[in-house]
Amino acid sequence: MTPAVRVLHVLHAGQRDVPDNLRQAAAAVYVVPGGAKADDAVRDFNPQVITLCGVIDGEMRALLDPLEELSLPAVGLGTGPSEALTAAVGARIAAEDLHTVLNLVCELSVERRRSPVYTPRAIEAGLVVAVDDMIELLEHLLALRIPDYRERAQRVAEATLWICHHLNLPADEVRDLVRSARLREIGKLGLTDRLLFARRVERTPDEQVAYDRYPELGGHALQQLPVLRKVAGIVAHQLENFDGSGPSGLMSHQIPLGSRILRTAGAFAMLQTMSNQPTATRDVLAALESGRGTLYDPLLVKLIANYHAADEEEPTAPRTHWVRLTELEEGMVIAEDVWSRTGMKIIPNGTRLTKHILSILRQFPVHPSIDSVRVRD
Repeated sequence: MTPAVRVLHVLHAGQRDVPDNLRQAAAAVYVVPGGAKADDAVRDFNPQVITLCGVIDGEMRALLDPLEELSLPAVGLGTGPSEALTAAVGARIAAEDLHTVLNLVCELSVERRRSPVYTPRAIEAGLVVAVDDMIELLEHLLALRIPDYRERAQRVAEATLWICHHLNLPADEVRDLVRSARLREIGKLGLTDRLLFARRVERTPDEQVAYDRYPELGGHALQQLPVLRKVAGIVAHQLENFDGSGPSGLMSHQIPLGSRILRTAGAFAMLQTMSNQPTATRDVLAALESGRGTLYDPLLVKLIANYHAADEEEPTAPRTHWVRLTELEEGMVIAEDVWSRTGMKIIPNGTRLTKHILSILRQFPVHPSIDSVRVRD
């Protein structure tokens, strides 16, 4: 007879003991009452199989789900078939037969662990890497077709990231927006040389209309990839005007927030590229301000102006990095003003954090649009 295995047995509420046939069939049995933390028992006992009796209710599923990633097989005694189980047998199965079942599912589990385990988390991580690799490939194609693409895309991405931090956007939205900034010009791959390389003043009105379709072309191309459909929507509407005079007639908050951000950050990057005069800072800000409320979201123009001011800091200015409010620590030096929910300045730029100041932060909640602040390196 093959050696018996170590079993983690989960007791339902109302059950008092382990079935006799299981004690005879297993080398050792570790009992976990319903509702207990099974992962602690797994670490302490190192079982090879999980067993349970009775109905697999919500409480039992909540206990079994975390154990699924450990690839431990689960056997039900009198439970009936279930997708949560590797095998199900009768409650009165003979000890010798149960011994055979336990060893069999244990051997199958070992074989499965030798093969790659594609958990949802592993699949998602691999998908993110694959998508980023694909975006990098598309960027190479754009750089071959549009010589100044990379510098402009970098400027748009940096400005976009600044806005995202100050609007306290969720991580997945930030990721999609940065991807959108990198791929915002993908539709230009479908334009003729005449449309792509002629200056605006050199295009006829019809040619300009054709040129302005590049966001639509790019959105349609990206729409073919399900993982980039949110990015596609952002890219497709990036030339909509805040007052509704854009290609689709969307106005104000009808325009996706991501598209409004891309519109403002894209205009900022274009104006920076065109402005080579000593008055570049003033000209860029004036141009953005002239389109405030018509072409661009007024709030985003203000944020871009703040970003522009930070971008123009002296080269000797201290380097900074972003830190979440919940991760601020004593000794850090704040590199920007922090405002309360009511509009009161809580911490001025240049303040070194102390225990007292951190306690003030907890007493006066910061403005809801702020998730992270810059601190000096």
